[in-house]
Amino acid sequence: MAVDPSQLLAHLKSSAFRDIAGSRVKARVPVSRSLLNRVVADALRGTTAPVRSVDIRPRAGDELEVLITLSWPFVPPVKLTFIVERQPQFPASPELVLRWSLLGAVGAIASRLLASLDRLPAGVRLDRDRLVLDIPTLAGPERAAMLLPVVRSLELHTLDDRVVVDLELEIP
Repeated sequence: MAVDPSQLLAHLKSSAFRDIAGSRVKARVPVSRSLLNRVVADALRGTTAPVRSVDIRPRAGDELEVLITLSWPFVPPVKLTFIVERQPQFPASPELVLRWSLLGAVGAIASRLLASLDRLPAGVRLDRDRLVLDIPTLAGPERAAMLLPVVRSLELHTLDDRVVVDLELEIP
């Protein structure tokens, strides 16, 4: 008899995970550059931001190089560097904060880009030279309600061409 993982998960969810209370899970999840860029492209599809494409290039040392191609005619791609400034702290402050700096771009283009970023996806906001990612909002209301109460820690780190998510869950 085969176990249907979706039915098992639905049962666990409906019982508030009582049947596996006391469980503690630590995971290290390396995410390739291509998967990361696919997730970002999917998120941008639902916005009106004037962004044609985003190419995220993880670099060792908690650094991301990001090439943003805008939909504005005659505007060259804008290259930004993001450095992880603050990891999320669960449950008090579940936000990942990245500090950004501009590389090789003209100031006027940068100003226009920043002015258009008020149309970022839900859970992503710009605060001067910081990009703040609200993990519960990005996860979505249903997943956040189910998983965030059991998250003890979540950190994002980078290697060349990979983002590494270190995650610790605990079911009381």
